[in-house]
Amino acid sequence: MAELLTRERTAAQVYLEVAAAHGVEYVFGLPGTSGQEFIGTIADQERIRFILALHETCVVSMADGYARVSGKPSLAQVSTLPGTANAVGALYDAFRDRSPVVVTSTHVDTRIADRDSHTEGRDLIEMTKQFTKWSCEVHRADRIPEILNRAFKVASTPPTGPVYLSLPSNLLGESITIQNPDANRSHIVPRLAGDPDALKDAARLLAEARRPLIIAGSGIVKAGATEELVKLAEMVAAPVVMEPRYSFLSFPTTHPYSFQIPERQVSFNLPVWGDPDLIFAVGCRLIREYRYLSEPAIKPETRCVHIEEDPWEIGKVFPIDLGIVADPKSALRSLVEIFPMVAEPANGTRRAERVECLAKAKETAKVELEKRVQNGWDATPINAARLARTMDKLVERDALIVNESPTSKDIIMSNFQFAPGRSYFSNSSGGYLGWGLGAAIGATLASRGRRVVACLGDGSSMFGLQGLWTLAKYRVPLLVVVFNNRAYMAVKNQFRGSEDRIRVAAELGAELVGPELNFARLAQSFGIFGQRVEQPEQIEAALKRALEQSGPALVDVVISQNTRKD
Repeated sequence: MAELLTRERTAAQVYLEVAAAHGVEYVFGLPGTSGQEFIGTIADQERIRFILALHETCVVSMADGYARVSGKPSLAQVSTLPGTANAVGALYDAFRDRSPVVVTSTHVDTRIADRDSHTEGRDLIEMTKQFTKWSCEVHRADRIPEILNRAFKVASTPPTGPVYLSLPSNLLGESITIQNPDANRSHIVPRLAGDPDALKDAARLLAEARRPLIIAGSGIVKAGATEELVKLAEMVAAPVVMEPRYSFLSFPTTHPYSFQIPERQVSFNLPVWGDPDLIFAVGCRLIREYRYLSEPAIKPETRCVHIEEDPWEIGKVFPIDLGIVADPKSALRSLVEIFPMVAEPANGTRRAERVECLAKAKETAKVELEKRVQNGWDATPINAARLARTMDKLVERDALIVNESPTSKDIIMSNFQFAPGRSYFSNSSGGYLGWGLGAAIGATLASRGRRVVACLGDGSSMFGLQGLWTLAKYRVPLLVVVFNNRAYMAVKNQFRGSEDRIRVAAELGAELVGPELNFARLAQSFGIFGQRVEQPEQIEAALKRALEQSGPALVDVVISQNTRKD
């Protein structure tokens, strides 16, 4: 066996062996002119499949989406300085959302390095290191297996995140005789239990609070801790909101304790419930601000407990009363055991009062939502809430929704029923557009038969349009729904002043008209089923036809502009 492992192979062959040992099934890539050795080696084997994209944004986003669904590191391959530069934006999104993506890039041949040669960059590591957990350039062919193995280890170790490796192209063709690292001996169990005394103090603070509020972060889904979160919320009788600008949905929106808060104008003042006297944050950043607010989102007098696996995030911006370094599953499991032991006898009466208050708060929120939804229900352009509710009715209960429609996110989350089994993720706060289509393709490949629906804004779609080619080439069974409001609404909503001033500013820098974008026609040009919807009564029939397709489908829905007055 040892002889087999140390037989002579090229570094590119060993690269694929190490990747396969870490469970890699796909390499998402755009090899470029320096990737001959790499792509040729992939063609010589059948264990790992290569998925070609037409832009590096799509390459890294596909790997990102695959990693989010599979829960394991994924692999993306790009080429030299131009490919790396094009990949940086999507790498930034992966970094902000802690996605374990390993990006490798060929670099110029070492024999012509520092000659200002074709596609040569001065320092690819310096370019990428602010967007990664680790960036490294390999200078010897026989170090490639060691460093790639370490890259997978670093990417998958909490807090997870992307890694970038620069591989001079000539090294990939060199023959090496070295034993491969044992991938199993690089695996780290991702459980970090919190301090028992600190968790007991946290449970006491929860028991003493009259109006506690739980802020759930994306880390809860990544740790597989949603069930424990539901148990704790029900035990305490506390409302649960997602952290502003979250990526994964960690608490079912169908639960009676689930509430929505605005992401851009953050307020934790819930209807009836009011301002919390204790914020109990788990597995989140707490919080990422969209823009400057004159009043802080968390009031100084509000007590705060923050449980997070990354100590950097605890007390980073807002003061806390108790910070605990722990992974969400371990911490929540312990809290479910501890809370009944520390709750005072009077807590039963207090809990019953909170349950009644929550029921009133939920009913109030429901009435307010219905008023907003019914306003313009039959209007043209189409009410985005009507689109979301029609999708909710038709899409399977176990579907995965991948969202990059920034100004429609609140509408989608308020009008979609996310019961256990139906999942959601988006890019949280990076702001680099074009991520959604690639991420949804990667998510579909990792989902193995599960329905995946991509909700994309029209502006976001134009940044990642090349993904339609990959979608068509591999016949990926993804449903794409474009929320087409004919504008960069996130930009338009920032304009201030008179109506005339806003109108002129929007025409200059935000409106996507003259010509209008027709994404159904664009899809059809790639051989993808595409249908445009301009009238509300057309929504259901178009979605049904799209859902019946065996391959990819796109529905382009012209919606009203979701203007904000905040």
